[in-house]
Amino acid sequence: MSGTPASPETPEANPPVPELPAAYGTVEHAWDPSAEPAPRPVSQRGPLGSQADGMAAIRAVWERAGESEKKYARPGRPQRRREPKAFAPALLGILVCACLLMFFAWTAAPALWISVGHYEYGTVQVTSCQDGFAPSCTGRFHGDDWAKDLHLTGEVAVADVGAELPARTTGPDAHSAYVGGNAGLLLRWAPSLVLFMAAVFALVAVSGATRLYEGRSGAIGLCWAFAGAVLAAALAFAW
Repeated sequence: MSGTPASPETPEANPPVPELPAAYGTVEHAWDPSAEPAPRPVSQRGPLGSQADGMAAIRAVWERAGESEKKYARPGRPQRRREPKAFAPALLGILVCACLLMFFAWTAAPALWISVGHYEYGTVQVTSCQDGFAPSCTGRFHGDDWAKDLHLTGEVAVADVGAELPARTTGPDAHSAYVGGNAGLLLRWAPSLVLFMAAVFALVAVSGATRLYEGRSGAIGLCWAFAGAVLAAALAFAW
């Protein structure tokens, strides 16, 4: 025999590509896996964006903030840092303001107590009086069951020496008695309290508390606490 016939189980080297039915259309270029490599998958960006996009967004926010500060800055007024107050002027100012606080509190406390109803009625015999811009008079105050020499304030003058006048005082431990009506009482404690508050603001300013960059609120609160303690002590002493 001239040749051995091919076995029906042996596959052919290049099998023919089956033709698609006409319903699926004509395939012009069929992709051959052995001809070229498979296409590489395209990487997709995450939903939050890349790191470069995030840095660009942060940079844009900072630039807008800088533009806003420049927009609302006062033109022609360079911002300068205020230096803390020197120790010697601050200490001197604190001592002066402390003395003013004690004086105004001491002046307002007795009249304030009498205005709110804490007083005792009595009569006072004027023993001496020095005339001037602010007359200084003294007299013997007679209460219900006690008598004491007191400094006199209110409507009393040199012409009243030797006379007995109705007066009010806060009690046997008082150091002064008031002669006159309620209108005079208001004029004694209201201006003193206004000047007391002005002295407190002056204390905050001269102490340098507003120039601090750390602990500013605490320093201002300390000044107000000191003023409150002075007023409380004066009221307690005048009771």
